[in-house]
Amino acid sequence: MRDLYPSDLARLDRDALEAAVQQRAQCAYLGHGITLARVLTRYKLLLHTADRGFACHVMMDGYWEIWLTQFFARAIKPGMYVVDVGANYGYYTHLFADIVTSAGHVLAVEPNPAAADLLRQSVLLNGFNAQVRIVETALGATQGDSAQLFVPHGEPKNAHLSTAPFGEGTFHTVPLTTLDHLVGLDRVDLVKIDAEGAEEDVIAGMRDTLHQHKPALILEFNTGRGNDPAALLDNLSSLYGGITFVDFDGSPTLVDRETVLTTRVGEDWMLYFAPTPT
Repeated sequence: MRDLYPSDLARLDRDALEAAVQQRAQCAYLGHGITLARVLTRYKLLLHTADRGFACHVMMDGYWEIWLTQFFARAIKPGMYVVDVGANYGYYTHLFADIVTSAGHVLAVEPNPAAADLLRQSVLLNGFNAQVRIVETALGATQGDSAQLFVPHGEPKNAHLSTAPFGEGTFHTVPLTTLDHLVGLDRVDLVKIDAEGAEEDVIAGMRDTLHQHKPALILEFNTGRGNDPAALLDNLSSLYGGITFVDFDGSPTLVDRETVLTTRVGEDWMLYFAPTPT
């Protein structure tokens, strides 16, 4: 069976895609707690074997959030400028880089030093270094010197800015900046944000990017996190003119404000704010 291209990810039925990817899934232990996994039949991803929340699933299945994977495969086009906030080991970074080609660009932002290190190695391994820029920093509302990042043991994808530990984990002092400061380009086409509770500050720190470029925005949103989730929704709705979310079939679906705020409380929504065609 040949490798699947992003166009295959976009067109295949979800069940058929999962089966095809699982058939090609494999991993090789490299020692020192690092494994190399074949992802989406096509990419080679370096992962920490102690990661029980993300890496173990990818090692066994070869994919992560297949519904969101398919959404991105359909939404992103060659030549786009895409930002991956909370890139982790680079599952989506690699997919984005493959789709945009060398004519486009991916900015991958990841504050966790251990994840960022493997991300850099994987990008080089897959030959995407020409179109991917990796920045090891946290994002916030204002330009700052540093922040405290808490990385839970076994769950690095849940790393978050905090000064109080929740369970067992490790603190890292990391740089802090804004997305506006990092971008500074003529265009931004799509921004994916998975910031584990820092969404309000990340959005506040990309005000110029939102108003100047109005990129498509994919935002992991949880009413149990943040200071004022309702205000965040209102801010983005006023800018984009409505709210949609990515459903489990990979399609954007309209949803109203109250449903997002009052249902699935404590669970994540993957909200999608699409720019109005001009």
